[in-house]
Amino acid sequence: MTEIDWVPTLTILFAGGSAIAAAAAIFFPWRTHKSQQFLEQAILTLSRAYEALSCNGQEIQPPKSNRLNWLTSARHIEQYRRLKQLIVCKEHKLVCEDQEEYWRHRFYECLKTPTPLSPSYYRDEPKPNGQLGIEPTSAIIIHDFANWPDGKQDPIDLADVDSILKRNQVLKGNIGLRGYLESFPRYKDRI
Repeated sequence: MTEIDWVPTLTILFAGGSAIAAAAAIFFPWRTHKSQQFLEQAILTLSRAYEALSCNGQEIQPPKSNRLNWLTSARHIEQYRRLKQLIVCKEHKLVCEDQEEYWRHRFYECLKTPTPLSPSYYRDEPKPNGQLGIEPTSAIIIHDFANWPDGKQDPIDLADVDSILKRNQVLKGNIGLRGYLESFPRYKDRI
């Protein structure tokens, strides 16, 4: 093959490489933008789920025993789970996990009562206003979301407590904390 025979081949390879680079320049920002949109909608959906269950934060511990509120909240939680699956950027996934933990805690606090909720709270029988009780699937979805997931690693377990204590900022002027930590053998030797 002569040098002239290579020119068309090199031109085709260069054009193909340019096309791939151009496609990547379009695809990756588009993918990041879509991931950001899914993240924003997922966060909004969790907020709406909480608002629906708690009557905009006005009815908590326990939330109002209202079938429609529980159904609406459960639907939003399920939609959140679908949206979460569409988030592709690892940074967006990390933010989503953080937001999920925030809302999980809010749901947990909303459902936490001094005594367990009785079956009559949920009962699927006509209430005085004629409304039916809580739909069972919605109760399962909401209570499931409010609990810490099995197998999920606690971020506190990843904390480097030794480094925090070595910096010695946390104990400066904090006599109560120092005394408290000294009561634990695992911390006494570290401070």
